[in-house]
Amino acid sequence: MTTPEEWRVLLSAYVDDELEPAERREIEERVKNHPELARELKELETMRGITSGMRLREFPDAVWDRYVEGTYNRLERRVGWILLSLGAMVLIGYGLYELVVFLVAAEEIAWWVKAAIGAVCVGLAVLSVSVIRERLFAWKRDPYRDVKR
Repeated sequence: MTTPEEWRVLLSAYVDDELEPAERREIEERVKNHPELARELKELETMRGITSGMRLREFPDAVWDRYVEGTYNRLERRVGWILLSLGAMVLIGYGLYELVVFLVAAEEIAWWVKAAIGAVCVGLAVLSVSVIRERLFAWKRDPYRDVKR
């Protein structure tokens, strides 16, 4: 037994002349006996006639040039921001490491100042990890991630 959805696919294949002769005869017999299939076939043939005359509009070269230029600009900026961010993270990490080494070695600084600076460093590290984790989580579940802009 063929479902209505399968009949729609078969009718579409019939209109597109993609069926074997035996399948075409079966469709033609079925259409004679079922007015709703005949109506759907007529609608598909009408749509085929309308769409067969359509052609895609060619864009002028200036449009393509702006598109390519915009793509390269976005790519360059993305790479630039990534490199800037990585370099800043490395320098900040190194600075924090040197600060911790200095604080551990310095005997004239009070213990509570060392503890406060250590808390600030640990807090920054926790916040950084939290932000990175949240951005990765949001990026993986972004429903518009694959939308071409």
